[in-house]
Amino acid sequence: MRNAQIAYTVDSSNADESAAVMAETLEARARSANSPAPGRLKVLFVTNMYPDDANPGSGAFVSQQAEHLRKAGHQIDVLHIETGRSRLKYLTALSDVFARTRAASYDVVHAHYGLSGFPALFRYKTPLVITLHGSDALVGRIQPLISKTVCSLADAVIVVSKGISARIAGEIIPCGIDLEVFRPRDRAAARVRLGLPARGKLVLFPFDPLRKIKRYELARAAVDTLHDPDTQILTVCGKRNEDMPWYYSAADAMVLCSQSEGSPTSVKEALACNLPVVSTDVGDVREIVDGIEGCEICDASAEHLGQGLKRALGRRIDRPFEGHLSMRRYDQSRIVAAIVKVYERVIHDRVGGGRQQAQSHFPESGYTAQP
Repeated sequence: MRNAQIAYTVDSSNADESAAVMAETLEARARSANSPAPGRLKVLFVTNMYPDDANPGSGAFVSQQAEHLRKAGHQIDVLHIETGRSRLKYLTALSDVFARTRAASYDVVHAHYGLSGFPALFRYKTPLVITLHGSDALVGRIQPLISKTVCSLADAVIVVSKGISARIAGEIIPCGIDLEVFRPRDRAAARVRLGLPARGKLVLFPFDPLRKIKRYELARAAVDTLHDPDTQILTVCGKRNEDMPWYYSAADAMVLCSQSEGSPTSVKEALACNLPVVSTDVGDVREIVDGIEGCEICDASAEHLGQGLKRALGRRIDRPFEGHLSMRRYDQSRIVAAIVKVYERVIHDRVGGGRQQAQSHFPESGYTAQP
């Protein structure tokens, strides 16, 4: 689920040491009654972003990644650090991480978000992978400093965009999407299903308007520059993940103008549903939309965004927008396969096989994969 409300009308080492490490690892796995089948990994996610009753949209991309790793046959347990009420939860999570990794034989601890990497450092004899998602490396001074420090102590670092890797080195593996869920629906049917007006243009803003970093007021101002009473902004947050394709399909364009982004999943989801995107040059959006006719990258002003929206909304009917095929390179199964390779490498390093060189999963021009 996603955090949401609909602003429009819907509420909603040496050889001896290596041998000793190997023997200890094998003994620990033998003691574990919950060990997955051979070739399958047992991973503990440590994250401050994860859907729950209080915040159903938080970290949907983390839960989706966990679910697809499970579908691939791996065991994924989640330690959700609920920091909504107090930042002290990061401190109490230290003992939780230590206790859980000592009691169970995990192959890898995977921390999502830089601050989550701090308690994850206290794992017991387990390789640590940290994924940086955006603001933890790009916004302010304290968070990026903490992220850089904990990442220097991790066995591997994953970053979701080249912009983050320019700040903190890591292997670039963007967030993926489930193309079986995110696919085009009939627009008229989608509007009927959602109770939206059959006529008029809808510009989708699929974020919480109260999050200042998303700059809802700028998006609304951009729509206002069109001076078209038949074009309205549709703000959606707090909806279940499986409901979102209907909103993408019901809209005529999506707008994104965040102050900071890593690798915005919403852009990939929109394109997978054949919804054109008008965005500022933030995160890796330029790479995501590269080569897709009908998308717009604009300066961060209401006037320029409005001009981009006008072009996107004015597309000729006989030239339908096509974005779904281009999103095959972000298919969740491919992303999960790249992550598992990182897991396997750090396990090999920790067990004593010697440090392997990190592989480049994505070339200089961005993530590409064979269809």
